[in-house]
Amino acid sequence: MAKAKQLVVFVHGWSVRDLDTYGGLPSRLVAEAASAGLELTVKDVFLGQYVSFRDEVRVADIAYAFERAYERDLAPLVERHGRFAAITHSTGGPVMRAWADQFHRGGGGPMSHLVMLAPANFGSALAQLGKSRLGRVKTWFQGVEPGAGVLDWLELGSRESWELNARWISGQSVPNGPAGVFQFVLTGQTIDRQLYDALNSYTGELGSDGVVRVSAANLNASLVRFVQDAPTATSSESLALRLAHEPQRAPRTAFLVVPGKSHSGDEHGILRSVKPSPRSRGAERDRATLDALLAALRVRTARQYASLCDDFDARTGATQAAERVEREARLLGERVYFHDRRSMVLWRLRDDSGAVISDFDLLFTAGPRSSSDALPEGFVTDRQRNQRDPGTLAHFFNHDLMCGCAAIERDGAHMRPARRGTDTLGLRIDPRPASGFVHYLPAELAANPDTLRQLFMPNETTLVEIVLRRNVHAGVFRLVQGVDARGRFDKDAPGPIV
Repeated sequence: MAKAKQLVVFVHGWSVRDLDTYGGLPSRLVAEAASAGLELTVKDVFLGQYVSFRDEVRVADIAYAFERAYERDLAPLVERHGRFAAITHSTGGPVMRAWADQFHRGGGGPMSHLVMLAPANFGSALAQLGKSRLGRVKTWFQGVEPGAGVLDWLELGSRESWELNARWISGQSVPNGPAGVFQFVLTGQTIDRQLYDALNSYTGELGSDGVVRVSAANLNASLVRFVQDAPTATSSESLALRLAHEPQRAPRTAFLVVPGKSHSGDEHGILRSVKPSPRSRGAERDRATLDALLAALRVRTARQYASLCDDFDARTGATQAAERVEREARLLGERVYFHDRRSMVLWRLRDDSGAVISDFDLLFTAGPRSSSDALPEGFVTDRQRNQRDPGTLAHFFNHDLMCGCAAIERDGAHMRPARRGTDTLGLRIDPRPASGFVHYLPAELAANPDTLRQLFMPNETTLVEIVLRRNVHAGVFRLVQGVDARGRFDKDAPGPIV
C-alpha cells in the first residue's frame, strides 16, 4: 500500500525563546513515520517560531502572522502535496485553533490534522501568576517581558478564550472531521516533583500536568445558559434560574491522557522528553506518545476517527485507574496523593443589558433542602476570578468526591474509604447592589440531578453563562405635570420596579 504524504508543522508554547524546546520529537517522528505508513522526510517538517514574550503581542496577532507565514512558505507545498498537519505544545494549540477560526471558520482550510500536546484550550491557572509582580521579576532577569498579551488569553475565563470555545461548542467554528480538521488532544496528569515551585502551588496541582489542567486541555466540553425569572412589582425574594436552552455539547474529540507525562521537562515532559531516535537510551518510555501521534496522523475518515476516539477513551480510563495513587518518598516519611478526576466550570455573570456583574456571592447547594451543608467535603479545590473580567469565575472541582467513588485499595492496603458524594446540585447567587434605584435580586436554582449531570463531566470544562435581571425602579425618571412644579426630589423613594 502506498504511503500517505504528510506535511507537518510544529508549533511551540508560550514564552519559548529557543527551538530546542521541540526536543527530539521532530527527528523521532521522521524516523518512525515509514513504519506507520506515512511518507515523511526532514524537508517536510517545519518548526514554528513565534514571539510570545513581548507584552504587545496577542494570540490574534500570532494567528494573523502565521497566515502570512503560511502563504509565504507553506502554501506552494500544500498545493503540490496536500493539506498539512500541525503538532502543537501548550499555547500552540490555542494559537492554531485561533488561526483556523479566524481565517477558515466553517471549513478546514489547508490544515487537515491538529494534534495538540498538553494544550491550554481553556487557559491555565498559572497565567495570573505570569502577569504578577513575581512573574515580571523572573522574566526581567531573563531579559524578556512576561508576554501579557498572550497571558490575557490564557487567563481562565478570558473573553477571547470564552468566545473561541463557545463557537467551538456550538458548532460555529471549524468542523471536527474530514470536512474540517481532525483534532486530537494528548495530555498528561503527572506532576514532575523536581519542577515543583514552592512559591506556586499550581505547579503541583492534582488534576493537571503541573501547568495545564486535564479538563482545560480537553475539547470535549459543554455550554449552559441560565436566565433569571422576570420580577414582579413586589419582588423582594430570590428569583428562579431557568435553562435558556438545552445544554450544548462540543463535537466529540479524540482525547488521551498519556501515562507518566507532565507538561515540561527533559524527564517527563510530553514534548521535551521524547528521544530523537528509537535507539536512544530511554526511548521505550516514549512509545505511548509516539504511537498516539502516529495513529492520529494516519486518520483519514470519520469512521477511523470515531474508532480512535473509542480507543483513546479506553486507554485514558486505564491510565487514570493505574495512576490513581501516587506515593512520594520523603525524608520524614511517605506522602500519598490521590489523582481523582476533576471538572472545571467557568461561570460568567451578566445582566440582561449585557453589563458585567462583578460583585456577587456564588453558593453551591445539594440535597432535598438545597443546603450547602449537604455538599461533600473537599469537592472544591480551587477558585479563581478573572482579573480583566471580574464577572467571570473559574472553579476547579474534584469530580470523584463530588459524585461519589469507591474505596481505594492498593497492595492489600486500605488507602481511602468510599465517598458517597451527592446526586444533586443547586446554586444561589447573591448579587450587588441589592437595593436602590437600580439593583439585582438573588437568583436560585434548586438542587436537582439534572444540574449535576449538565455541569460536572469528568476531565471536562463547562462554560456556564448566567443572565440576571437588571431591576430599574420608577423613581429613576418621573414626569411632573405643570410649569409651576417645585421641590427637591433627591429624597424620593425608588418606587416600584418598572
